[in-house]
Amino acid sequence: MSRPTVVIHVGLPKTGTTYLQDRLWRNRDTALRVGGLLYPGVEMSDHFHAAVHLQPERYLDWVDPAHADAWGRMVAQMRAWPGTSLVSHELFSTATSDQVRSVLADLDFADVHVVATVRDLARQLPSVWQENVKNQHTSSLDEFIGSLRHDPVDEQEPFWEFQDFVRILRTWGDGLPAERVHLVTVPPSGSGPAASLWDRFTSVLGVDGADLDVPVPPSNAALTPAQVELLRRLNTHLQPDTVAWDRYEWAVKRHLIGDILFDSVDRHGRTLTADQSRWAAERSEAMIAAVADAGFDIVGDTGDLRVAPTTDTGATGEPTPEETLEVATAALARILATMPMPAHRRGARSRLGAVVRGGRRRAAALALRRRAR
Repeated sequence: MSRPTVVIHVGLPKTGTTYLQDRLWRNRDTALRVGGLLYPGVEMSDHFHAAVHLQPERYLDWVDPAHADAWGRMVAQMRAWPGTSLVSHELFSTATSDQVRSVLADLDFADVHVVATVRDLARQLPSVWQENVKNQHTSSLDEFIGSLRHDPVDEQEPFWEFQDFVRILRTWGDGLPAERVHLVTVPPSGSGPAASLWDRFTSVLGVDGADLDVPVPPSNAALTPAQVELLRRLNTHLQPDTVAWDRYEWAVKRHLIGDILFDSVDRHGRTLTADQSRWAAERSEAMIAAVADAGFDIVGDTGDLRVAPTTDTGATGEPTPEETLEVATAALARILATMPMPAHRRGARSRLGAVVRGGRRRAAALALRRRAR
């Protein structure tokens, strides 16, 4: 009798993981019925809770005792399913060797596969930096990349903890056959007929992605360079010692970013300078070589992960002060034009309008009487 299969998707963050998870969850009934794929949990956030409860010291702020049994319930569901099951969350990428062994021990009834989705550093560095700025960070892109180059273990910037796919796959793949450790590359933008990330990922799961056709609305859209610069400057006034996180999340992330800034159709992001791209190219080549030496299964093309060194044209997309000011002015105007009026002011406005309209009517009547004379 064949053993069940459990696939653990460990990230990486900013590699299309939200899209993959959302589409799989929306199609999970079809995936189970047609493809024999179980996406366990009562709700999709169970995978998040499983990841943080695995690492309680690291994610103490997110550990919720009400969800402490999420992993146990998911394991019970997977143990009862004879086919393939999927566990997916980016926070699994930071698990230690001991924590990984604990997970694998819980899944000793199955053949475990590990998969990481990976994107080239030329896109990943600006994307992660922008996501940081959306979460109260104040570093410029140059400062962010400079910290990674000169202090790769900087505790204030855990980029490599989430993005060093060589270390992550080695940690999760320790004790597993190399063919059960999968690296799925994210195709370059505008790559034409090349297989999509969705097709590549679902091929690892053994399902036909075309069958899972419930659409997913766009989410987590990128900001323009000028919008990011506006937000970065705002963050210097909105640090944790001056504004609580719940207020920042509501006022900045949900309203300013979600309702106001995402309206722009211009989505051309920042790019690396020539010097930064040369460094990223060297770092990428070393990581690609290490993965090849490990013999992991490559789904896609390692060429997707290469960074082409660029000549220094100076055109990195860094916004001018005037562009940032224009974005700030437009955002402020939109906020003022759409912010709700207090109920008592709405009444006052109506009374004032009536007074004005009444005055106009009286003036018009007086003018008519004068002309009649």
